[in-house]
Formats: sequence, C-alpha cells, structure tokens
Amino acid sequence: MGWVWLAAAAVAVGIEVVVTDLTFLLIGAGALAAAGTAALGGPPWLQVSVAAVVAVLGIAFIRPVALRHMRRAPAHARTGVDALPGANGRALTEITVESGRMSLRGETWSARLDPEVTSTPVPAGTSLSVTRIDGATALVHPIDEPA
Repeated sequence: MGWVWLAAAAVAVGIEVVVTDLTFLLIGAGALAAAGTAALGGPPWLQVSVAAVVAVLGIAFIRPVALRHMRRAPAHARTGVDALPGANGRALTEITVESGRMSLRGETWSARLDPEVTSTPVPAGTSLSVTRIDGATALVHPIDEPA
C-alpha cells in the first residue's frame, strides 16, 4: 500500500509544478505521511486518516503563511506608488497635518504630516521620510540629518 501513497504523492507534486498554489504540494505531503504510516505497518484506515490530517492541517495553517511570503515583493522590486513608503524627500513649503508640498524623487508632491508619527509642523527645507501614500498625497515625518 505504501507504493500507492508514493505514487499519489508524485502525482500531486507533478500537478503542483503546473498550478503553483501549494495545495497539491501539501496533499503530496499528506500522501508521503501516509506512505510512512504504511511502511511502519499501519492499517489502511490509519493511513487515510494520517494523509487527510496532514493535508488539511498543511492547507489550513502552512499554506496561508507560505503564500504571504511568496507573494511579498522585495523592496527593490516595488514600483510606482508602492515604492514610495520609506523614500526620502525635502519639504518645499511648511508641512503640517493639513497641507504642504515636498520634492520626492524629482517630482513635487502634496504632503502632510502623518498624525500617527507627529503633528508638529516642519519648515521648508526639512528632510522627510514617506510613511504611506493617501491618494495623491504623501504622508510624511521629519528625519534627523547627521550633524
């Protein structure tokens, strides 16, 4: 019976290579666990139970975490507005929690202070860091420049 589980695992992994969503990989892991149970002399009902439990637990708990890590783009791969949080710029006007203008990567952006970081107005010429983008406005906070 162990050979049947190994074949099922191979088929599941083969399907996973095509669909790449981790579901079939975890089904294959369940089949491998069942093959191990068969090799240890476990009865067929136990083999099926082990395969089901390993696959379901993997799909429920491992797959979401793995997909989140797989789909997260590295900082250097982000583009457009997604690449702006963490970027630095300079205040062109006084920046308050309500309004302001800043230079960011060669462009002029409307900006305002991120109230979750600070609400103290900053003067023109201050170095800023973008915390997030709200529509067409950069939410920023001042950064300390080396002396």
